[in-house]
Amino acid sequence: MSEIDETVREPEQEAEKPEQTPEKPTGEPQLSPRRRSALVMYLAILFAVAFLFVALMMVFEAKRLKTMNEELQDSSQKTSASLTSNINALQAENQKLSEKNKELTAQIGELEDAAAAAETEMEGLQAEIDRLTAEAAAAEAARAEELGVLEGQIGELTKRAEDAVAVSELLHQALAANEEGDLDRLQELLDQIEELKDLLSPTEADIYEELKIA
Repeated sequence: MSEIDETVREPEQEAEKPEQTPEKPTGEPQLSPRRRSALVMYLAILFAVAFLFVALMMVFEAKRLKTMNEELQDSSQKTSASLTSNINALQAENQKLSEKNKELTAQIGELEDAAAAAETEMEGLQAEIDRLTAEAAAAEAARAEELGVLEGQIGELTKRAEDAVAVSELLHQALAANEEGDLDRLQELLDQIEELKDLLSPTEADIYEELKIA
């Protein structure tokens, strides 16, 4: 670099010596071989420095891109691993939910079967209750009918007993009227006894017949 600087400074030194400066040519300025070689060297060094700078920048950029790529790959791998883990967890949870759903479906089926069986049993019990109710109603009706018949028979027997007592009383009155010689009263009593003579005992019937002859 010092040689190039000295070469560049030479025109300045020569410019300070006007008496040594040759007359300027009328055409393009001519460079001496030494100056031309120094200029080429200078330009080559500049290009080399520029190329080195660009190369360094490219290396730094490549390193930065490589680092970013590695970070992205690492992040992608971590994300992929996280997603895979989440997917596996979701699949496991889905499997659990599916199994739970199957269990619940089975339980619902069992409950439905139990409900159907209970409904069938209830229908059977209701039919049995209806049958027993009908039988109880029929038995109650039969008992009521028998009770009515018994009440009728009791009423009839009670009336016959009352009539038997009454006809016995009439027979005693007829005997008294016969002893007293009251024939009209006797005949009246005998007419009343005639309607109820079936209720007389054999002894009372014999007495009734004797009173009629008398």
